[in-house]
Amino acid sequence: MANGGIDRRQFFINSFSASLDLPKKNARALPSSQNYTFRLYPYGSVQFTDRRVSSPLSFAHVTDLHLTPYPAAQYPNPYRHAIEWWDLTFNRPHQVFPALLRDISAAGVDFVFFGGDNIDCYEPRIAQLIVNMANEYGLKVFLQSGNHDWEPMDMRYIHHMGIYNPALRTTTLRELCRYWNMPAPYYSFELKGVRFIALDCPYMKGNNVYAGFFDEEQTDWFTDQLRYTGPIVVFSHIPFDRPTVEYRRNKVLGQGGCVADDLNGRRILRAIEGCPNVLGTFTGHFHFRSEDEVGQSCQFMTAPASDGQWRYVKISRDPAPRSLRAAGAAEVFVER
Repeated sequence: MANGGIDRRQFFINSFSASLDLPKKNARALPSSQNYTFRLYPYGSVQFTDRRVSSPLSFAHVTDLHLTPYPAAQYPNPYRHAIEWWDLTFNRPHQVFPALLRDISAAGVDFVFFGGDNIDCYEPRIAQLIVNMANEYGLKVFLQSGNHDWEPMDMRYIHHMGIYNPALRTTTLRELCRYWNMPAPYYSFELKGVRFIALDCPYMKGNNVYAGFFDEEQTDWFTDQLRYTGPIVVFSHIPFDRPTVEYRRNKVLGQGGCVADDLNGRRILRAIEGCPNVLGTFTGHFHFRSEDEVGQSCQFMTAPASDGQWRYVKISRDPAPRSLRAAGAAEVFVER
């Protein structure tokens, strides 16, 4: 099951302690009265405490669902076998998805953010299915694309990691924006005084390794978004390279796989590190859970939704409780 704590074997044990109080860092002179900490619960749930938030807000971070074209038998050769192989590899995500949505709905979150690789390749019917099913469970959703959502079947199932085609990606993302009600491939929205920023990171081969690349236009837009003086949450499907995630990343993907260490990648990372209003950055892509320090906060990598995993996140002005599952404190009552 879901939000950390129910299916223990699915999670990697994290090297952080269960509670982290990070020091304040005044790297940028922003007109902010921020004073927040966060608590990380053993199975991935997080509560940020920020005194500027007037009413609590919670969301589910869901990434790497990889819904395949389905059912595979309806698709012709040469795709059928590859679809079936990936569907099995990803733990039958079409069977996992309804239970995941039930768990999230029961948690009563304000919204669900689908953080990329929501579908295993571009199939309009499956893209629309995500929104339709979430609506059936009464869930408000926001989405971003990953490195596979836009890929046509030939690229995904025949060539696999084929030649990057920027024109095709642009055209397909335009369609995904329509299905997923995204104003653009990268965008921001505000809810209860918190700004959420969804980045779009094209993934391609550079210097013989795959990496995510930001162009100058998006980089300028992002740094301008960080002028917001309230709490900020950043979503990026492709993670930033951190020393604490390097070993596991190399075991899963080999070299590469992160945001490129180029001019724009460094500008965005440094902007996050230097902005005292960024509560955290949420990412996926590697199919394992990790929490890795970025500036005064963390990059929170969520385990794959294809395994039924998701991360519950709460933002509140109240101190983080010992448990997000049960209110109050454990007490023993003795009859006299």
